[in-house]
Amino acid sequence: MAYDIEYDPKAVRQLGKLDKSIASSLLDGIEEFAQNPVLTKIKKLKTPFDGAYRLRIGDYRVVFYQENNLMLISKITHRKDVYL
Repeated sequence: MAYDIEYDPKAVRQLGKLDKSIASSLLDGIEEFAQNPVLTKIKKLKTPFDGAYRLRIGDYRVVFYQENNLMLISKITHRKDVYL
């Protein structure tokens, strides 16, 4: 089962602030997960991100919500800043 991907405007801004090589690897990781969600490690998050999931890609974290076959990316940031 593959996911369709949508990006929150906040996530697009966060991605735009990153170095191009890092942003490219993050986009590749997100696409890989969307095509084959079984292979990648994800974790369901607790408060204050109720209902969200975290995808680890190197030192970065992608916080997303899942509805049916839609993956809504809400936050992309370094692991030290993701839960602030």
